Amino acid sequence: MLQPRNLTRLLLLTIAVSTVYAQEVIQSGNAQRGASATRPASRPNGYIVQFAKGTSQGARALAAVAAGATVNYIYANVDAIAVTVPNENALNSLKRHGAVTSVAPDFIVEAAVVRANAKPPRPPSGGGGGTEPPPSLGFSTSQQLSYEVQRVGIPAAGSDGTGIGIAILDSGIDFNHPDLAPAANASGTAFNAISPGSSCQDDGGHGTHVSGLAAATNNTIGIVGTAPAAKLYCVKVLNSALSGADSQLMAGLDWVIQNRALVSPPIRVVNMSLGRPLDAGETLSNSVFRPLIQTLYNAGVVVVAAAGNDPNLEIAQTIPAGFPEVISVASTTANNGIRTCLLLGLSSLGPVSADTASGFTTDGAGVTVSAPGEERSDIVTLGSFGCVGLEYGTLSTTNSIGGVSRKLVPGLYEARGTSFSAPLVSGVVARVMQKLLVPNTANSAEVEGIRSWIQTNAVRKTVAPLDHPWAGVINDYTFDGIREGIAQAPQ
Repeated sequence: MLQPRNLTRLLLLTIAVSTVYAQEVIQSGNAQRGASATRPASRPNGYIVQFAKGTSQGARALAAVAAGATVNYIYANVDAIAVTVPNENALNSLKRHGAVTSVAPDFIVEAAVVRANAKPPRPPSGGGGGTEPPPSLGFSTSQQLSYEVQRVGIPAAGSDGTGIGIAILDSGIDFNHPDLAPAANASGTAFNAISPGSSCQDDGGHGTHVSGLAAATNNTIGIVGTAPAAKLYCVKVLNSALSGADSQLMAGLDWVIQNRALVSPPIRVVNMSLGRPLDAGETLSNSVFRPLIQTLYNAGVVVVAAAGNDPNLEIAQTIPAGFPEVISVASTTANNGIRTCLLLGLSSLGPVSADTASGFTTDGAGVTVSAPGEERSDIVTLGSFGCVGLEYGTLSTTNSIGGVSRKLVPGLYEARGTSFSAPLVSGVVARVMQKLLVPNTANSAEVEGIRSWIQTNAVRKTVAPLDHPWAGVINDYTFDGIREGIAQAPQ
């Protein structure tokens, strides 16, 4: 039986740490908006080489070999290859090849999760408080409805994602998790771009948590995903440290394009809870990803992407979320927080309400919709820290834990970020498709129809996301003022 979950008890924490397992502590005067992203890092000696349209895979491979480069990927749906070069001479030789149109660094992409210090707090002296339970322990094994799924719409018969395939491009999926039912971990139904030919089993935890939010099954344990009857397809593009590269993400997209119609049910939604900032000189138009994204778009496959976790960036400065073909999702709180801080001079500081813009979220014109990327944020008095915020992650499936948790393993940090807003919306998209609320035209018109449906049916449009009550008082929590509303699934 579905049961709304109870509030998690507030831990009493030692003042010796600024970040803890369960919540991130945000101190007065310590702005959490982050530094603006600089040029993204790239793989050592790794490059994406683009060729003139129509250059065959064989010709591309020969060009690389002739230059002395090692070919890592030859793409089927874009005229490009990924290579590693041994030296500058090999790189220059490739650049001079008559069919080569551009050579770009193979940039690193990362999961859009807010990372925190995983060091456990020391027990407070003098009594009271406690520490987090061990990582092998979930909060509960009985089925619960998370605040996040409740906020976007509890699934029901006829609106549960039946018949829709969702590809999760991430760190993998835990195929042994009792609350997940992904397609087989086998060639043709799963793909590992990090180590082609190897298992798609999740070794980072992130993909499993994302999968649960999208499609944890409606049984008697764990949680219920937004589209619990949808079929998950595993595409591993991030390693155990939740990091990958352009070349690997492109290989994952290439696989989806090749196999989307060969699996049953077909892949109609792609979730990418990852990304990176644009490089200097790189634009959304000339990005190496764009042709693959456009191919999916033109085939009517909806790509949902996390907006990112740098509030100093506009979404137009990030990929893949910045692409106009993508449905991009920013983060809000799912539930009301509490406020116990009564410090002098801060009496006007209200609680953080549900649907408040998360302090970490990237936003800006171009965000399609918002959805919960954190459970709630409390404002409390914490020892010598004074008035602080405690941010709680999303509740979902976790590697090797049969119950539910707000933590990711092996990192043991809170699952907060636009990473977790995106799969909620992927589930919403699956339910819109299932109910045929937009004609299944299998082309870009279908994608735009679904985008329009989501925007039109978002709740609290022109009102939410709400401004954070700390804005202009303690921290620089100031957002773009665009109130795109909170995603809502059809009933």
